Amino acid sequence: MDMPWARPLLDQAMALSLLSWRVHVFEPARALKRLGLYRAPTLGAALVPGVPGGGGPELSRRHREPVLLPGEPAGYHEVREFDRMAGVYEAVVRPFSEPIIDEVVALMQPLSPRARVLDPSAGPGEAALRLARLVPEGEVVAADLSRGMVETAWKVARQAGCHPNMAFFQADVGKPPEAFEGYFDAIVCCLSFHHYPDGEAAVRAFRRVLAPGGRVFVADGGPRWFVELARPISVLADPGFVRHRTGEEFLQLFTEAGFSTVSWTEVLPGMGVTIASV
Repeated sequence: MDMPWARPLLDQAMALSLLSWRVHVFEPARALKRLGLYRAPTLGAALVPGVPGGGGPELSRRHREPVLLPGEPAGYHEVREFDRMAGVYEAVVRPFSEPIIDEVVALMQPLSPRARVLDPSAGPGEAALRLARLVPEGEVVAADLSRGMVETAWKVARQAGCHPNMAFFQADVGKPPEAFEGYFDAIVCCLSFHHYPDGEAAVRAFRRVLAPGGRVFVADGGPRWFVELARPISVLADPGFVRHRTGEEFLQLFTEAGFSTVSWTEVLPGMGVTIASV
């Protein structure tokens, strides 16, 4: 049953849940990390941080305006909710996502200032903007299937003065533009993988768009206890939610896609990062 009156209430419930998790779970864990008392489980290959290589800017020089799809692709009705939320999404999600992005950025060090980085589901661009400042001689491509998100990210980047080394594409994560093939030194996918209807296609696409030696960093819910705990509110209040995966499932997914080394670590309670190299 369509109940549009309930959507604002669900948005508020999700925002409060994410803020509560930040205050009561993430912040105590971060304090323990600073004291060297947080022991994060790791699966798969030995965890090796950093991003090798650095191709420098090209797409950001060729595309000063957002590159948009000529029309709505099949199934776009499932994306329109993200168009609706483009202007408020960051305010809802940022308290939860910010410390997770901190952890991903730490795992990407050392990061070449000339690196080409793709955020395949950039939303309103919070993570992409932060990454762009870290690669002043490289570039960040912020992509998303939601036209509203792409346009919002572009406007925010212009206001922040970061657009010279950024490009913006409306693109399906599983069907990237031809210009992306073999192009990127790193992919950063933060809190988006659980929205992908075809995770296998997304991972295969990640492999295709990475340059030799490139690495992908996927931050998402991972421990089994979190997967079970988060499912009810995610199904109810998270637009486009498909499923969370455990660390073991991420390892299998990336290994079967042909990545040479795959690691997974729980960076904060409930949140894991998968690092895979081509």
